[in-house]
Amino acid sequence: MEACKKRKIARRSSAANEEISREITENITRKCVYAVYDCQADENTVTLGEMTIQSVSLARHLKGSRRAVLLAVTLGINADVLIKKYSVQDMEKTLIAQYVLADMIEDYLDEIEEEILHFSGYNSFYPRFSPGYGDFDIKHQKDILRILQASRIGISLTEGYMMIPSKSVTAILGFSPEDQQRTNERGDHDNCGLCAKNAMCAGNILFDDKKKKLNNTLSAGKLLFNAPGKVK
Repeated sequence: MEACKKRKIARRSSAANEEISREITENITRKCVYAVYDCQADENTVTLGEMTIQSVSLARHLKGSRRAVLLAVTLGINADVLIKKYSVQDMEKTLIAQYVLADMIEDYLDEIEEEILHFSGYNSFYPRFSPGYGDFDIKHQKDILRILQASRIGISLTEGYMMIPSKSVTAILGFSPEDQQRTNERGDHDNCGLCAKNAMCAGNILFDDKKKKLNNTLSAGKLLFNAPGKVK
């Protein structure tokens, strides 16, 4: 009897998952903007173009990087609309939607990183580092969004430095100096202990591609908007 009940719950959850994933895929439009800047990091200060950040953890993370990317991505306001819709229907659907959207934005970030590497002439990035990690003050969300003109892809900021739409991410990615290969095992970095999200870290991201000369597409400080599109 108990086993039968569990199978029914599993089937119901699977059906809900498929339904929600389909609805999200049909309604979400992904957008991003990024720009490459010269990077200098000392013991507790990082300079990216005209932006200066006081952060020991970020400085250690970007140690050796001469260029870095400022990045903002979003799944758009429809993600928040769907979450609100599910929240008044069924808590289980809300949780499923949150998981689906979290995976979706991570996949999109991975795609954008690979796109940048394709044109950059580098083989790998240091892992993404976002405001709020370690001592990288979340207030820098405002600077990053301003520099990237992220309002053009629909991202705004609350007084508490939370982004709207909620399924949005800003990050800094340092190109690995001399194409140093970073391990993809979590916890092997000398700065991991300083990161508040170390326990949830998925490990390092490493993409390999044929080396190409840096071209005008990624010239320092030039904004590059990813063409909006539906989820693949």
